[in-house]
Amino acid sequence: MQRTGHRLYRQERGYSLIEIIVVAALIGILAAISGIFVISYRKSVAADSAGSDLAAAIRETRATAMGQRNTYQMILFRRPTENSDGYVVIRYTNNALNVTTDTGYTTTATLISRNSLPTDYRFQRFTESGAGVITPPPTILSLPELPFTTNTFTFLTERGVDLGMSGPSAILTFKSDGSIINTPPNADPTSNLNNVPFNGVIFLSSDIGDPATRSRQARALTILGLTGRVTMWKNAGGNAPGTGIWVSGSRQASE
Repeated sequence: MQRTGHRLYRQERGYSLIEIIVVAALIGILAAISGIFVISYRKSVAADSAGSDLAAAIRETRATAMGQRNTYQMILFRRPTENSDGYVVIRYTNNALNVTTDTGYTTTATLISRNSLPTDYRFQRFTESGAGVITPPPTILSLPELPFTTNTFTFLTERGVDLGMSGPSAILTFKSDGSIINTPPNADPTSNLNNVPFNGVIFLSSDIGDPATRSRQARALTILGLTGRVTMWKNAGGNAPGTGIWVSGSRQASE
């Protein structure tokens, strides 16, 4: 009986202080590790959202231009004083069937929407350099980066359009035939002159966070202007500053 009672006593005793401390420490370590993964996952989701939302807007604007047989523009703005960059969408119509150099016509412009990228996201390539810091390559598939310049948009202001944004800008013009072209900021985008398809890259990156990991949140959109094809790429990183691997599905491009 004594041995049985002794066995029951051993089975019913609590945990020691050392055991509790060890378990608590393990729980803390696991929580810290999971927190790091959660933060990284949230940043990756935000980056994907920035890229996919812009790609969807480009595709929608192109489809609308084709469906309505009108010319549309997407004007992208870098806004250093705001918490993110943004873009506006403009619809153009004119009263001419065939616009040439000697055709008289009147073009009207209508502001369709103003949009902002997710907080802290910019139309820029991540360019921070330093030991161990990965920088995405400047080109993807040998396509040039969409250039941003200071534009006055006289053509729009003369037609009473308030863009509501300011800063260096870049323009994508969507024609009714489905092409995406380059148009000077003060030219009539409905003209059939100088319709050069735009083939290039729009870069997106966050301007906050650890530079050693921020590069992996970079996204890029390649645009083939003649067909209107838009593809989103993710930066998968590299082993040295100035290198990187861009992936899209099963495809990849490296510098």
